[in-house]
Amino acid sequence: MIGNCSSWESLPLILQAKDVQMILGISKGKTYELMNSLDFPTIYLNKRMVVSKDKFYEWLNQDNRKIKRRAIYVSRKG
Repeated sequence: MIGNCSSWESLPLILQAKDVQMILGISKGKTYELMNSLDFPTIYLNKRMVVSKDKFYEWLNQDNRKIKRRAIYVSRKG
């Protein structure tokens, strides 16, 4: 868990759903919805969903048009 991390560099290489939730400031349900979406770089380890820190960073910095479209989709579903 990232509760004690004070910078991006100090985050673990593999982020759990709780980490993504805390970083983005979204609900648990929205976190799992996001991690189940096709354009999110989720890795499935047994029954756990995780994401590499590097792929998560790339995803965060995608083209703004895609992010706006995703934000509208998530807000309408929730």
